[in-house]
Amino acid sequence: MLDEADVEDDSKDEVCLSADDINGIIDELSKRKEKYTGYLDELDETDQRQKSLTDPDSRLMMANGKLEVGYNVQTVVDAKNNLIAEFEATNCPIDKNLLSPMVQAAAEILGSEHLDALADTGYQSASDIAQCIRDGHTPHVAGEDYDISIPAELGLGEKIESHVNGKSVYIPERNIAICPMGHVLYPKSHNKKNRRARFANTKACKECTCKCTKAKCFTFEREMRREDFSTDYDDTGLEVRKAEVRRDKTLFRRRKAMVEHPFGTVKRGMQSDFCVTKGLESVNGEFSLLFFSYNLKRVINIMGVKGLLAAITA
Repeated sequence: MLDEADVEDDSKDEVCLSADDINGIIDELSKRKEKYTGYLDELDETDQRQKSLTDPDSRLMMANGKLEVGYNVQTVVDAKNNLIAEFEATNCPIDKNLLSPMVQAAAEILGSEHLDALADTGYQSASDIAQCIRDGHTPHVAGEDYDISIPAELGLGEKIESHVNGKSVYIPERNIAICPMGHVLYPKSHNKKNRRARFANTKACKECTCKCTKAKCFTFEREMRREDFSTDYDDTGLEVRKAEVRRDKTLFRRRKAMVEHPFGTVKRGMQSDFCVTKGLESVNGEFSLLFFSYNLKRVINIMGVKGLLAAITA
């Protein structure tokens, strides 16, 4: 049959295009090229990496082992009753650096000055974990154990003599980084191509007793948009202390039972495994109603209708 198809193709008359037809095709291709070149220019001007033509706020992200266009919904679930204390739909493709703002938001809602926060490896960021600690919370993020140096209250600073698998952290309000030995790393340059800012301190590295690198100077890099980068910094009155980041395996065994329970119920039991609206504002409104419904059903299961009504009217 393949031979017959080849013979049939060969027997067809060749299509002859006129000059006007060819010029029309060229014009159409030129317009398409101009349109997509415009998209690239727009991404370059706005310092963005993605552009969705279906929903401008949505982004391409990994979901269940494959890439899909959508949103990254963050939730904070309490350990006792599996209720959703706080949530936010974002268009950040990854969870990195989203832990501290979610934990702090949940703490304000719950009226608590200290929370123990459990998270998987996707949230592993030394700078984000440092911010959690500075906010008064205890983060438990899956991954390796290590030491960091963070700003200390006046008079409570310490001299760092050594560290275990130390990592540097970025301090946004001062626009500096702090190396594991407590030295300040200053903003030096920005690479627009890979959108990373570089921090270093040649003098401190030269005098440091801990040789973290074979290079002349240790360099810390952080992803940052060009418009957010500045060489201005503030290191006045800075004192540092060591903070140990250690995993609690007992707590991690409970994590999946807590956070996966609401998502499983919402996706399967409430048949809501996709968004029906577009735009960040609308999607956040949609999930607000969805999670309210989940919490209401959960409370009824725990307390019963009479118990809930009694609590509301009390």
